[in-house]
Amino acid sequence: MRATATTLLISFALGVCSAEAGESSQQWPAWHPLREARKVEPREEPSTTMSENVYQQLSRAHELLGDGKLDEALASLQRVGGRNLRPYEVAQVQQTLGFVYAQQGRDHEALTAFEHCIELDALPTFVQQGVVYSVASYYAGQERYAESNAAAMRWFRHEAEPGADAYMLVGVNHVQEGEMLEGLPYVRRANRLTTPREAWMQVELAILVETGRLDEAIAVAEQIVGLWPDEVSYYETLSGLLMQTGDDARALSALTVPWLRGLLTEEAQILNLARLNLHLRSPARGAEVLTAAMEAGHVAPTFENLELLLNAWAAARETGRAAALTDRLVGLAEGGEYHLRKALLLNENGDWQGVADAAGEALAKGGLERPGEAWVLRGTALAELARPAEAVQAFENARREGSEATRRNAAAWIAYVKDGRQVSQRSER
Repeated sequence: MRATATTLLISFALGVCSAEAGESSQQWPAWHPLREARKVEPREEPSTTMSENVYQQLSRAHELLGDGKLDEALASLQRVGGRNLRPYEVAQVQQTLGFVYAQQGRDHEALTAFEHCIELDALPTFVQQGVVYSVASYYAGQERYAESNAAAMRWFRHEAEPGADAYMLVGVNHVQEGEMLEGLPYVRRANRLTTPREAWMQVELAILVETGRLDEAIAVAEQIVGLWPDEVSYYETLSGLLMQTGDDARALSALTVPWLRGLLTEEAQILNLARLNLHLRSPARGAEVLTAAMEAGHVAPTFENLELLLNAWAAARETGRAAALTDRLVGLAEGGEYHLRKALLLNENGDWQGVADAAGEALAKGGLERPGEAWVLRGTALAELARPAEAVQAFENARREGSEATRRNAAAWIAYVKDGRQVSQRSER
């Protein structure tokens, strides 16, 4: 039984592709596509002798093919095929058959004809190389990646100046097979041989990320950002990689650039930038980003987003701005937690009347997890406002409704307020 071209191609490539997995380049044949200063293997040009009759039949078949008369072209070729032909003549017939079958959409038969043509190895080098490369591309399209690479290696063997597409073909085939590291040098060589192509750079980046080569991935991501500076997703990718390596400052900078350039308009992207600022202890900048985005209509003033903004201003010690936000949140919350939050913020500024009012509103609305703390806060404000009787009553309520720690704190305040009131009374006498 005749060995198929597929079998021959794979057998041919066994010793070649194994070198890609990490062997020294010195073990590769001189024509190997990854060798520096590679030298192609000379190919003896076959005889191109053809009988007049076969020539006429093939010419007729090509004319019919050009006119779209595929059935007639096929019949003409089948008549030629029955003769005792030379290898070159058979190869020409098989190649033309492949063209006809391809035009008819009979892909499997077209491939069989081209494989037979390759196996004969009887066409001039330029023509033979074209058929081999076409078969390699076809295999890839059919997800027969190992066979595609085997055919590609046969093509490289005699190709003096292979283009970037051929390297990318082999590289992507390896990636599709899950052989990331084997594919990487081909993808890199492809990217070096041509002007930058976005999709190809993405392939190289994906391989580096998948294999954990993060420093190299960052370098490629930076290059991609520089080449396509209007694509927000590339900044996000770069920022994420920098975060993985612990370079938080550069991660934040990478995501800030598209914001400053007006490229960040999606709510999720802006919220991510704001949260990253909070995470990296730049709450004021995060709050400014959120505020501007809400004013521009890029971020909706939902309860969750307003709460994030409140936390940012609070962390930035901008208590006035934070307190103002609680007024927007109290209408969206069922309980009095945000009234209490306002009281806590105003307490930092010593706005005792505001604290007393906000704490009172929190208690009136109810639903507090720790009401005792709200009573202590109100009592403290009332004491500062020189309203000792009301302050004591608030602390008494804290003793009834608070935790053990709150009760101790309230008791201490009661003693303090009563002692202060007694001192004041003695002074008045």
